[in-house]
Amino acid sequence: MKKAIVLMMTLGFIAVITALVLYTLSISQKSFATVANIDAQNQFSLTFKDFTAILKEMTKEVKKSEALETLLGIDIPPFPEPKTGLTVGFEMESYMKKLNLNAILVQLLPAEGNCDLNLSTEILCRPLNRFLDQYEIRDKHLMIDLLLDTVDRDDMELGGETEIASEDIDFAQGKIYSYNHLKKIFDRYYQLSSDKNVFRLNRDIVEEVFWFGDTNRTEQMLDCNTMTALSGSDTEEKSVFSYILPAHMLGGETDYCALFSKKSETLASDPELMKIKNLFRISQFDLNKTKSKYLIKCNLTLGAQSVENELRFSYDLIHKRIDRIEESVSK
Repeated sequence: MKKAIVLMMTLGFIAVITALVLYTLSISQKSFATVANIDAQNQFSLTFKDFTAILKEMTKEVKKSEALETLLGIDIPPFPEPKTGLTVGFEMESYMKKLNLNAILVQLLPAEGNCDLNLSTEILCRPLNRFLDQYEIRDKHLMIDLLLDTVDRDDMELGGETEIASEDIDFAQGKIYSYNHLKKIFDRYYQLSSDKNVFRLNRDIVEEVFWFGDTNRTEQMLDCNTMTALSGSDTEEKSVFSYILPAHMLGGETDYCALFSKKSETLASDPELMKIKNLFRISQFDLNKTKSKYLIKCNLTLGAQSVENELRFSYDLIHKRIDRIEESVSK
């Protein structure tokens, strides 16, 4: 009976949100005909304004993890309106199911990349090492030095020629801002190592595991309720937790929320698990944690005539506001 009630509530929630999306977008011949008379840039601005209003309305009902899962399951595939030729699409996913690369690196800075310094540095290096091993990057130490010398703001090199900013005045420091920024680090790695395996690390592969959040630890969170299967280098599927858990805990299905809950006997008896929970701030979505952020990645697509615009931005689900505009691309 309880399962039936939950299913009915979920279906009702999906129906309400879908109706809201269609209503707010005003997907009708009249509204599209009006938008079609505006130039392409204004079309995109208008659509972006509509979707920010949609997000604010949609997220009012998201108070628990179950509702969040339903929200993240709602995408609008790009579809054309026959009368005007306009194409609109929208999709969302949680950043909190990935590892914040910047937050990991900034915690490793005091150890200067020494992964063997203590248990904390070993745990923080673990996802980096496992990811680089997965794609057979030959000189992991050099790669990590390049990453750390990008995140720090000094001009002291951890390795030979690992301070890219000392030779490229336009190279940003302080954090890794995007995959395009990270790609410059990969290029320098190849110049120093001639390791062609680095070219295997494309955008999809990197962004499947990592995201480029703020160095502030309030954005370093793993939501145990939004884990999805990741494609490995072979046919085996794995979750983000496979990059951070001890080797003896890998394999098989695990309820991560139960494992890292306050009532978990395993967590209470295992200091390493407790350290993992604290370093990566593993928890569930909680609307009452107003001192933290819960960020979702939003991709908005608008095609008009021969031009297609894509805008990626992050939305803070707790404070109901856009956190930052990340990338805008015209095709």
